[in-house]
Amino acid sequence: MTKKIVTAAAVQLKPIETSVEKTIRHGVALARRAAERDADILCLPEHWLPEETIPTPVSPVPSLQGLAREYGVAIVGGAFYERVKGQTRLSVPVIRNDGTLAGRQFKVHLFYSEKKHARSGSSYNIFDLGGYKIGVLVCYDVDFPEPSRIYALRGAEMILCPSRIVRPGIVPWQQYVTVRCLENRIPIVAPNVYSPPWFTGHSMIISLREDPRTKISHPRISTTSNEGEAIVLQEIDLALHNRLRRARFADRRPETYR
Repeated sequence: MTKKIVTAAAVQLKPIETSVEKTIRHGVALARRAAERDADILCLPEHWLPEETIPTPVSPVPSLQGLAREYGVAIVGGAFYERVKGQTRLSVPVIRNDGTLAGRQFKVHLFYSEKKHARSGSSYNIFDLGGYKIGVLVCYDVDFPEPSRIYALRGAEMILCPSRIVRPGIVPWQQYVTVRCLENRIPIVAPNVYSPPWFTGHSMIISLREDPRTKISHPRISTTSNEGEAIVLQEIDLALHNRLRRARFADRRPETYR
């Protein structure tokens, strides 16, 4: 089997609450460190921009596009409140490695106070990044099994999940992400924001390894337990996951699921 290796990075950063502009500069600088470590794709967390003003008064998209062009890295720009076509959304810009905008994914399952500020999305978009395809789930979206399965059935090879998870929710969140990876045979990149005391990071990337003797797939977890900002990297063999997914989905019996 030919390998199809993609190096993914989850960027765990801390907002600078007093300034959107400073936070953007800081976030781009941290993302640059991931790019310098040869990441092919990197993902920022959810709610990584200060939210004194909603939607955000300054867009990070141009700066992220410049970084993508400079390093040839695809960027999933985290989730933040953005005004798009006259509506405020929790929006995730997806940027190709040449700096062009592939599109945006809007958060579908808004969480508590987010419902006061934004309109929910209603679709799950596949983004072709030249050689592989991704889907984006925004934080609470991963709690529901259907979106991940939709992406897997529609040809996504990796899921990016920008998140903002409070400290007491870290363990359930890790379990959700692990199960979605296992049940769909798809790697998931899940950065979490760091903003103590409530948001303590623990960003992770979960892929699979196959036991050559038993053919059982096991989670392969890269994470950080360090307090503070961090970058989590993992080399992911997409061809392996594609093979595992085909084999698993061949045994599905949709006619019994109605």
